[in-house]
Amino acid sequence: MKKLILCFLVSTSLIACADKAPKTEAAEKPAAAIEHIFKPTYTDNVKIGDQKNVLIVEQLHEAVFAKDYAKVGSFLADTAVFHNEDGATLKGKAALIDFMEKNYKPYNFKNYKVSVSLPVVGDNGHQWVLMWDEADVESPDGKSQKFQWVDAYKFENGKIVAFNGFGKSPKP
Repeated sequence: MKKLILCFLVSTSLIACADKAPKTEAAEKPAAAIEHIFKPTYTDNVKIGDQKNVLIVEQLHEAVFAKDYAKVGSFLADTAVFHNEDGATLKGKAALIDFMEKNYKPYNFKNYKVSVSLPVVGDNGHQWVLMWDEADVESPDGKSQKFQWVDAYKFENGKIVAFNGFGKSPKP
């Protein structure tokens, strides 16, 4: 019985020390440079950015859903510029808060989900959070409609300085 226990312990130790992830050929070789057909005009070669920026975007959403627009303002730079999905451009924190109070306050956001949160830093040093999310938006008359968004939030000094929004209401 002692030999069986010893054998079990030795086997377990060997298995625990083994490299669990087999190395693939792709993981061992650096990626080859690719010459793209279209050259980005803004930035190229992005890297993963700071997860703290994702948390700020999540807190911004929480504040919007709670209709706490003073808190929303705490995440925005005074000179923030938002380019909304309808083509409108809003400039300055005060204008953004006013817009949200008038346009979001009557609605309730339910079943909010985030599909992708990706913090990135471009080779130009700019920090962004790219987010794909969705919610059921309930209007004052009680009707609900699903919306999906793809948004980009630009950061400077821990504040949102720019936003580009794209949204759609998918057909059932």
